[in-house]
Amino acid sequence: MASLGRYIVRRLIQGLLTLFIVTIIIFLLWKAQPGSPLDGLRGNPTIPKQTIAYVASEYGLNDPFWIQMYKYIVNMFTFQFGESITGVPVISIIQQALPRTLLLFGGAVVIEYMLGILVGRYIAWKRGSAVEGGVIMTSLFFFNMPSFWIGLILLYIFAFTIPIFDLGHFQDASFVLKHYPWAGTDPSSLWFQFVDVASHAVLPMLTLVLISSAGTILLMQTSMLEVMGEDFILTAKAKGLSERIVRKRHAARNAYLPVVTSIVIALGFVVGGAIILEQIFSYFGMGYYLLTSIETQDRFLAGAILFMISLLVIAGNIVADILYGVLDPRVRI
Repeated sequence: MASLGRYIVRRLIQGLLTLFIVTIIIFLLWKAQPGSPLDGLRGNPTIPKQTIAYVASEYGLNDPFWIQMYKYIVNMFTFQFGESITGVPVISIIQQALPRTLLLFGGAVVIEYMLGILVGRYIAWKRGSAVEGGVIMTSLFFFNMPSFWIGLILLYIFAFTIPIFDLGHFQDASFVLKHYPWAGTDPSSLWFQFVDVASHAVLPMLTLVLISSAGTILLMQTSMLEVMGEDFILTAKAKGLSERIVRKRHAARNAYLPVVTSIVIALGFVVGGAIILEQIFSYFGMGYYLLTSIETQDRFLAGAILFMISLLVIAGNIVADILYGVLDPRVRI
């Protein structure tokens, strides 16, 4: 246990150093842009000059380069992200966008890996069959399709031609009242809100599952094929155990390690969302606001979102490494 504790502390320190370096890189990219981050605030007539002066003083925008870098790093690590060019605090925008992205893309990752594990271990057991070929061909077809193309096709069929789902946004009570009368007429009820969110999240979530499942299916299949060549699988078969038990209890359990690592890292990336997909579906999550902030040079918002993405990705890698250390003691050395 002592070696595991030292390993965890070492990985946490490495993660903090990595986040520190990434934050410096974000600051340098921030400074490399032309103009000043105050330009957007000055262009908004609703923002008083006193507010602009306060922002410049609070975030050291008139200070020397090294002082600006120091204040920027401190502000990022203390989640003092400043204000957007719209005058809204960045932390408020992130508090709204982050749950939406976690719901949509976190849900897609969970569904994708559940599907990928089940299908991957099945086709590995049925290697060489028509089922394996069909599954691989279908999954690779969607994997190689542009996400925006699949998204537009789904929107055209299921939102425009057959208006089962809404064309965009995160919630729209009028759409639910018109197309889902069985959801009730009280927008404040939990069931109504669930139907409302689901009607907007299903299509982008389905798009993500379609384009991402191939990687998980092939990863699980490859891992299963490696395990199936081991002696303990042959022993289990020789005992007379059924095919289902051998596949589920013996082969699959030992094939989960690379898949578990992959899903932990993937969960770290979901905070960034799929920028193009969120634009296609007008889904106001982290990816949507990241692209919008880059287009409008909203540096406080863009820098905060990039920092949050980096934080979650690094945390995902640390969790994956700790799981490796728990499952395989050799990694701790």
